[in-house]
Amino acid sequence: MKWFKDEPNRFWYSVLALGILLSIISTIVSDAGLDSHVKAAYIEVEGGYALDWGDTRLSDPTASEPDDAKVVTGFTSGFSTLTGLIFFLLFIGLTARYDLKIAALIAINPALIFAIGRGYQEPIIMILFAIVAMAFIMRSGQKSNIAWKLVAFVAFTGIIAVKGYSLHPILMVLALIMAGSAYIPDRFFRPKRMLVGGFAGGISMVLVMGVLGIGTPKVIIDEPIRFLYSVPFAFVDVIIIYGLFAMVLWPIAKSTWVKMADINDRRVGELALIVGSMAGFITMYVAVLWAYESILWNSEWPWHMVIMGNNGRYITIILFPAYLIVKWIDPKIDWNQKRAIIGIMLILPFSLIAGLHGQSYWTDEAAEGMDLEMGEHFLFVSDGTLGMHYLYTFHQPLDAEKMNITGHWRSDEADWQNQLNVELNHIDWIVLAPEITESPDGWTLENSGKADIFNGGGQWRVFTRS
Repeated sequence: MKWFKDEPNRFWYSVLALGILLSIISTIVSDAGLDSHVKAAYIEVEGGYALDWGDTRLSDPTASEPDDAKVVTGFTSGFSTLTGLIFFLLFIGLTARYDLKIAALIAINPALIFAIGRGYQEPIIMILFAIVAMAFIMRSGQKSNIAWKLVAFVAFTGIIAVKGYSLHPILMVLALIMAGSAYIPDRFFRPKRMLVGGFAGGISMVLVMGVLGIGTPKVIIDEPIRFLYSVPFAFVDVIIIYGLFAMVLWPIAKSTWVKMADINDRRVGELALIVGSMAGFITMYVAVLWAYESILWNSEWPWHMVIMGNNGRYITIILFPAYLIVKWIDPKIDWNQKRAIIGIMLILPFSLIAGLHGQSYWTDEAAEGMDLEMGEHFLFVSDGTLGMHYLYTFHQPLDAEKMNITGHWRSDEADWQNQLNVELNHIDWIVLAPEITESPDGWTLENSGKADIFNGGGQWRVFTRS
């Protein structure tokens, strides 16, 4: 390791270059992720936007309802993988000028490489959170510095817009909080206290939403046992695996925690509050999501948590401020220590897999296997877990909006064969997922193919009415 001791920056430049290369490769070899396919299927309707073939969250876990789609006004279709990559590369370049090691650690993060290649929102939100962080760190020590608070406020607005939430009520609350924080005495902003308090606050926010029956967190009251069961697993997934391990924070976590007690810097304290709040909120939200969707899709429990384990990637949105806190608490932090290098070597295989193995779907081939005409309908039958999400992977290959094609979905647990002669009697095409072994009576096999091992393997089939 003499070369490393003589020229440690060569190592960090190599890590940075590899991370950038893997992100570029990921956007080339990977199809869009399931959530990206769903977002791309929103169409403009009266009063806003709605999913073309019905919501992914169904009242009946075995059947879709194409006419039952919630209209949203704050919708954003998101960014293409290329746009996301360009923003990410610009951000990494600026970060490298500020701190090479932080830039390298962000670039090589496997969850972020995964998200970039699949067109997910996390990279864009991470960049906006980085702007928020810099607004807190770069401002002067005066509490009344309006300019930097305005920068942070605008960045928060961008985050809310990217997520597609209605801006008005959230922005009003956010503006009041940011304006009121100027009057809180400095002694309350000790970093360790803020980090712990913020984490507890983020948890409490989700719990309050559950008690009030707001959105997905209502599962806390509806299914408290399943929710409580998922909490420790969500903590391990979000904080331990995607946080301390994937961010390579574990080698310096103890020393940073000890030094936090000696720091009295309002700016770092406010930043720690944001990071702690988001970490607590994301952890609890993932637990809520697992409990809610396992019931929604009638998924096998507790294996549903394994299938949906990549929800832990949400924590990547606080990558930059997390590293920034470490840097400001200990400006002489030794990222060249042996354990930090080992930490990077441990995540490297996952980064390589995330970058070199792209997302693919057998549904592209199945879509080509149907000869659908303008205004026609088709049925997709699959396992209940993520079934509606996979239905929407047909939307783009079929050019469904332009062709006015409608997709229907049924779970393998539904009585879909009998429904073909009743409420689905207008359908002339069926796509059966590889896990569906039975064949419809009176239908002709039109096309078939094999799904690769990464898509579960097996044979998909396309039928048409005889």
